[in-house]
Amino acid sequence: MTSPSDRADDRSSDLPTVRADDRWFGDWIGYSAAATLAAVVLVLANPYTGAVRTFTAAGLIVALFPFYWFVARPSRAGVRSNTWRAWVYVGLSTAVYFVAYGLNNWSNVALFVLSPQFFLMLSAVPAAIAIVVLNLGGVGVRWLLGDLAPGDVASTLGMTVLVIAVSIYFSNRITAVTKESRERGLLIDRLREQQREIAALSEQQGAAAERERIAREMHDTLAQGFTSIITLGHAVQGELEADPSSARRHVELMTETAQENLQESRRIIAALTPGRLADSTLDQALARVAARFGDETGVPVVFTVHGTPRPASPAVEVVALRVFQEALANVRKHAAAHAVEASLGYERGGLRLTVRDDGRGFDPAAPRRGYGIDGMSSRVREAGGTFDLVSGLGQGTRLDMVLPTTEAAG
Repeated sequence: MTSPSDRADDRSSDLPTVRADDRWFGDWIGYSAAATLAAVVLVLANPYTGAVRTFTAAGLIVALFPFYWFVARPSRAGVRSNTWRAWVYVGLSTAVYFVAYGLNNWSNVALFVLSPQFFLMLSAVPAAIAIVVLNLGGVGVRWLLGDLAPGDVASTLGMTVLVIAVSIYFSNRITAVTKESRERGLLIDRLREQQREIAALSEQQGAAAERERIAREMHDTLAQGFTSIITLGHAVQGELEADPSSARRHVELMTETAQENLQESRRIIAALTPGRLADSTLDQALARVAARFGDETGVPVVFTVHGTPRPASPAVEVVALRVFQEALANVRKHAAAHAVEASLGYERGGLRLTVRDDGRGFDPAAPRRGYGIDGMSSRVREAGGTFDLVSGLGQGTRLDMVLPTTEAAG
């Protein structure tokens, strides 16, 4: 059976762990490869300048791709980083483009490769300047080679300006989207890491709560049982010769208590219902605890039940039983009482447990070293109930606890 923290940890481990930098870098490498391949195919499909010039132009365009890989990989940790590698690539790729464009006009398709790359490596203004130089330089190359007639200059420049505007706009938008996607990927990675941290903290909190539960169970059952055994053992030592029958009765009580402690320890480990509630109702279990306390200590416990007994949830009944056991344990250890009165009331929507003794009492505001009162209060609060303790020096102690039942919750 897995805890919620285990399931959360399993879900987080099933998520992909690809770094955001690797994702966008891989996307742009794929785009560059595809656009480079398209440019090469178009150049080779239009060998109007001759096979040598056409193949040379295609080879230059192909050579730009591994160079981009070499330059872009060290810069993939940041978009628009303006590193010296980026400037080297921009300058060299521009020169290679001019040469390829001079060899075959169809090399201008490489602009679809270079323009996004420039915006990816440089900030907005340097990238825009580089694109302007790239496009106007191409016009200059055609002019120097005599491929541009005087009558075509105006139309060519107008088309070039349009291409520059479109390239800058779309390249900038694509790069902005890439940056946002990268930041979103980094945010997802951080959220995934926080999810793992939350799962780990939840697991630690669950373990701490389980340790606290076991500590309370041991304190409220095993510790009290061992205290009873020790008390009975001391009594037996003085009765072995003077009153053998009482000694035998106390030995029988010690054996029963030890057996119950053994059963409780097994149930604590298995997190099952306490043995006293496994085969009886709550009022019957409390009556047996009260009778056992009187037999062990000689202090009579008058236990009464008010209202019609009815079953409550196991959690509520366990809290009531443990609080009653701890209250009587405190009477045994600290009160020096002569009589104890206890009552269990079945009220509308709740259970009320009251324990009153005529012992020495104490100051509830004074610092306490024991765990008993705080443990009882914690149990009751966790069950959604109220816990009230009234005491005074020489005035005895009164404990009053109310636990909501299923009807109250409804």
